[in-house]
Amino acid sequence: MQNQVTIAMCNRVGEEGDVTFAGRSVVVDSYGNVISEADGKERLIIADIDLSQTAVACKWRPFLPDSTCKCNGWFRVGLF
Repeated sequence: MQNQVTIAMCNRVGEEGDVTFAGRSVVVDSYGNVISEADGKERLIIADIDLSQTAVACKWRPFLPDSTCKCNGWFRVGLF
């Protein structure tokens, strides 16, 4: 949220050797709200992201006044 950007984070699921991967891929908007989240199973998550929210978030919460927030339009994210 402090970076005021939308984040799409993906994670593996299953096991490899003695390592277990939890999954739980997630898309979070500029305000820190979870837009879409997978569970611990293999999933495709799709989220519509309003990139113009980034500019609004920068004005509403000016944590990083020296950074530039120039995003307009929509972006669709698909994670496996």
